[in-house]
Amino acid sequence: MSLFNVYTGLLKVFPLPVMKKDDVNFLYDLEHPQYTVLKSRYPIVDVAGGGDDFSKAVNLLHWVSSNIYHVGNYAGSVHPNAINYLDYSFGKGEKLGINCVALSTILAECLLAVGIKARKVFIMPCSPYDGDNHVVAEVFIKDMGKWVMLDPTYNAWFKDENGNALGLLELRSLLADQSSVYFNSDAKYNDENWTEETSSMLIEYFAKNLFYFQLPEMSSHNEENIATSNNVLSNPDLRFISLCPDGFDPKTARVSNVMYRKKLYGEQPWMAEALKAEMDTKYVFCSADDFKK
Repeated sequence: MSLFNVYTGLLKVFPLPVMKKDDVNFLYDLEHPQYTVLKSRYPIVDVAGGGDDFSKAVNLLHWVSSNIYHVGNYAGSVHPNAINYLDYSFGKGEKLGINCVALSTILAECLLAVGIKARKVFIMPCSPYDGDNHVVAEVFIKDMGKWVMLDPTYNAWFKDENGNALGLLELRSLLADQSSVYFNSDAKYNDENWTEETSSMLIEYFAKNLFYFQLPEMSSHNEENIATSNNVLSNPDLRFISLCPDGFDPKTARVSNVMYRKKLYGEQPWMAEALKAEMDTKYVFCSADDFKK
């Protein structure tokens, strides 16, 4: 059996809950004072252009992806917000590349700064013995009345067989049914050539990582008191929200994942703090209906 069949099978038999879970209210800050700094330092308004919201979002996606390298093992040396990440990595090549969390943070904050609702979403695998997950951005397109996923790591968005841009919930549903999905024609990864094999490999990769989702309840410029990584909050009033299949325990999965990495790589300085953070996290759950709002 192929891994694609395993991953899509898990999506099929473990759907995301539609009914409301905890009291969740996703918020999107479109007026943070630091957006003025961001817009003065980087030409994001000109880059976005004067078209509709989808074209603005895609223009910013291409700008981020074309000017910043993805480096998966980025060590996180700057405080995680768009201005700091751009100052660190913009136009500086592979040596100062950043990871998918940082790229999605930049894109989401740039979209918020030009007045478009956006968020970064951690997309997560089922297995606690998987050392990898992925992070993307979603943007709310008013004309479409829905969220659309944008992935700055791959300069990519997904579409269905009719060419409609897809959000994460739509993508998960289509992959659960093993329906055809497609990348935009100008998707790319750093300077590598994009092939049919690349598309197939990445569709499988997304199927693996669409088992459950996590995201900050507040999407804004990343101050010290905003959620900046999986489950870690310096202000517990600003929560990290999970959308999981019924019966799935993300706390067990995340704690087990830290212990798995310890077994795999040996004791690392960050592990004790990460384990404590996971143990102390109080999980808050939303429904698919909440996630669509």
